Amino acid sequence: MRYSSDDYRLIDKTAIELRIDYGFLEEKIDVFALAKRLNMHLIPYSYLSDEQKSKIGILEDFLKDGFTVMRCISGKWEFYTFYDDSVSKYRQRFTIAHEIKHVIFLEKEPDQKQEDLADHFARYLLAPSFLVMKYVHLSPFDVSDAFDISFEAAMYALNGANNRIDYSYSKLEDYEEEYLELMKQQ
Repeated sequence: MRYSSDDYRLIDKTAIELRIDYGFLEEKIDVFALAKRLNMHLIPYSYLSDEQKSKIGILEDFLKDGFTVMRCISGKWEFYTFYDDSVSKYRQRFTIAHEIKHVIFLEKEPDQKQEDLADHFARYLLAPSFLVMKYVHLSPFDVSDAFDISFEAAMYALNGANNRIDYSYSKLEDYEEEYLELMKQQ
């Protein structure tokens, strides 16, 4: 489903501002470290008891890759993110990035739009199109290595970067220019 350009712009800007605010100024972002800095408690499914896993299994289609439980206690938010650690590291990274969006926007029970935008957020946090644009003449393997994403995600990222160039969206947003400037200074 397509949402307004304002929805996507807000998501993109938030992803890059997170990278800036927490000092992640390289192409590869350590989403596990970012999650921890956001006070998210990361709990792999392998740490759960069989009984706990069976409860998740009931909701497997909805909670397959991961989910976050949010609680506000005495005005302070706590985030417990459970994720499937039996899948590839790329899928785990995407899941954590997806959950970060829910945490940032305090989406306790996300609807379909919030889920779709969390997927977009994860893709943009992991491989921002303005950074991928310099790789458009290289292979998806190069993009996969540069951003530590799957081959499939790399193809998607390259497609997004090419579309941005082809449709004259290659002009950078202010937050993207700021990010590039900070990368140069580092």
